[in-house]
Amino acid sequence: MSLIAELKRRNVFRVGAAYAIVGWLLVEVAHTAFPTLQLPDWTTTLVTVLVIMGFPLALIVAWAFEMTPEGLKREAEVDRTESVRHSTGRKLDFAIIGLLALAVVYFAVDKFVELPIEPPVVREKSIAVLPFVNMSSDPEQEYFSDGLSEEILNLLAKVPGLKVIARTSSFAFKGKNEDVRSIGQTLGVSTVLEGSVRKSTDRVRVTAQLIDVESGAHLWSETYDRRMTDIFEMQDSVASEILDALQIHVGAAPTRGRPTEDTEAYSLFLKGRAAVNKQDGPAAGEFARKAIELDPMFAQAHELLARSFWYAGSSMDAVDAQRGTFDAATQALAIDPSLLIAQALRISADLENYSAAKDIKALERILREEPNDAGAAEMLVYNLISNGYFEEALGISEHLVEVDPLSAAAHASLYNSLRSNGRRSQALASLRLAEQFDAPVTKWVLAMESLKDGRDEIAIQYLETLLREQNQPIDWIRKLIIGARDPATGQAHLDRQISQVVASLPEDRSSQMLIDSTFFYLVLGFLDRYFELIFELGISDREWVDSELPVFFGMMYRRSGFTEHPRFLEVAEALGMIELWEQRGPPDICEKVSGQWICE
Repeated sequence: MSLIAELKRRNVFRVGAAYAIVGWLLVEVAHTAFPTLQLPDWTTTLVTVLVIMGFPLALIVAWAFEMTPEGLKREAEVDRTESVRHSTGRKLDFAIIGLLALAVVYFAVDKFVELPIEPPVVREKSIAVLPFVNMSSDPEQEYFSDGLSEEILNLLAKVPGLKVIARTSSFAFKGKNEDVRSIGQTLGVSTVLEGSVRKSTDRVRVTAQLIDVESGAHLWSETYDRRMTDIFEMQDSVASEILDALQIHVGAAPTRGRPTEDTEAYSLFLKGRAAVNKQDGPAAGEFARKAIELDPMFAQAHELLARSFWYAGSSMDAVDAQRGTFDAATQALAIDPSLLIAQALRISADLENYSAAKDIKALERILREEPNDAGAAEMLVYNLISNGYFEEALGISEHLVEVDPLSAAAHASLYNSLRSNGRRSQALASLRLAEQFDAPVTKWVLAMESLKDGRDEIAIQYLETLLREQNQPIDWIRKLIIGARDPATGQAHLDRQISQVVASLPEDRSSQMLIDSTFFYLVLGFLDRYFELIFELGISDREWVDSELPVFFGMMYRRSGFTEHPRFLEVAEALGMIELWEQRGPPDICEKVSGQWICE
């Protein structure tokens, strides 16, 4: 090989390597920085396309020209001593090594360094209720101190004009010895309520203090010694005195009332609600039943039982969960017709008279009166997105993140809303925040997003990590994804592989895997098959069916052609969407033209 040919070969290799590293860095920076700058989604795609188009041009230039100390020279102009050529080559080698080092640093920061969460804006009238410290000799009494804190939080959340941080974010500091001012700044509040609870037989001592975040000064403090029978009046007193300290004037301070006269039934209720907060439906149901045995007229215990069936829906037969929810909610409302959560659960579980419009209205009513109810907010966002009301869902999700800034579920809800609105870059930024809070579901969604971008290796890593955490086999993931990329045989490959995986799993896991695996068809472009699977799973608005989640996911990924597909309106009819549109008004993506619905 001639000296010039050897020089060209080395030059092309060096330029190609340097270009590939720089190009990768540019694309990764675009994916990370552009959402923060709120640039349109197409800007990230444009950077990727330009980088890809520039690669062959860079190789052509590298072959036609040679880098010399005087700059780029045509082949005929290159006549340097070997030492000069080696010197120039070494400089290029050092440049490539430097770029590689930069790429490694960027990858390490992106993968292993947790980015700080920007603190929310502090509102003047705002408060976070920290979990009260259990000072009882029995550590098992912690459910009581937590429950008491949550009861006061819920009372304050009913006050118009007062921003109250939701339970998940306030309780994130449980057991942590952090400065109250730092906590307040993180949560974006001007005041923090903290305290302690000592419970002994039928008596309870509660100490509470309200602290100004900026100065650290105590605005109010009080100690209450009460019998357990007076616990509800004590909760009302704390809420009322806090409002006085904050100089918030309302027509009537919120009151807890007396939901039961049986203090043991109330203790069991608090234990059950703690189980609900952990989404442990079976445990919550057991505590609720015991509370009802002690006081059959304890309406909120019946409501809690309905919630336990709701959360147990994925671990028991859907028909049984639906019937249990309906019966318990009906009993709760027979005792106390004002219970908002029971109203919403009964509508959702009504086998004969379900209406999406009534379901949405019931959830909206909860948020008007109890704006911190994260469960109701997440379910309302889910329903709005599923039916095409993306802008409304976004407003609710943004409020949820404001009052619950440390909640993975809140940021995941915001991701869902932004994604359905077509704001993918911002959606991915929200998903990254949810990932920081270690929400397992984010790994699955990030894998689907990576597949959508053709980043198969990253998707495989996410999925394998998730399956390892769940003690499930991982050997099928790589084989499934690689084989599915063939446009001619990919669909058949997916059918084969997924059926084998589902058949190999225990019954309690196989049904969920069947639902989750449908998403591969959507993100990999097999849309016709995706609709077939939705109908195979069963689709109806008259029962809790497995096809609801694939429909929700399809609405989020609607720009893949989901809502334009010929079978979409068939899905909309079966799920009662069209009936809802007629009553509530057109969704964001459909309009009625000459008596026919047209969706984009």
